[in-house]
Amino acid sequence: MNAILSYINVREVCMNKLYEEIARVAFELYEKRGKGDGFHLDDWLEAERIVMARHAKKEKGEHGSVKPAKRKTTTRKPKEEKATAARKGTPKKKTAGKKTTTTKKTT
Repeated sequence: MNAILSYINVREVCMNKLYEEIARVAFELYEKRGKGDGFHLDDWLEAERIVMARHAKKEKGEHGSVKPAKRKTTTRKPKEEKATAARKGTPKKKTAGKKTTTTKKTT
């Protein structure tokens, strides 16, 4: 039972801190706008978006999310060149423009 109560207390404290942070950011937006009246809801909603985005970034960093490594871009060699490179000592055969075909003799 104590664990549940402590969880509720921790959650309440976190919610209070979140509320205070949103209120502070909303007030900063109000001041930046020149303290004009009639936009308190817009300021509050924008402050919520800002604060939640900040916390989302923090959570990603705290939970050990790893950024994917950048892949090196390389050009692939055609299969024929790979086979030639594996043989190293054997030069690549060059063919004239025409293909030669073999035909079977039928009797």
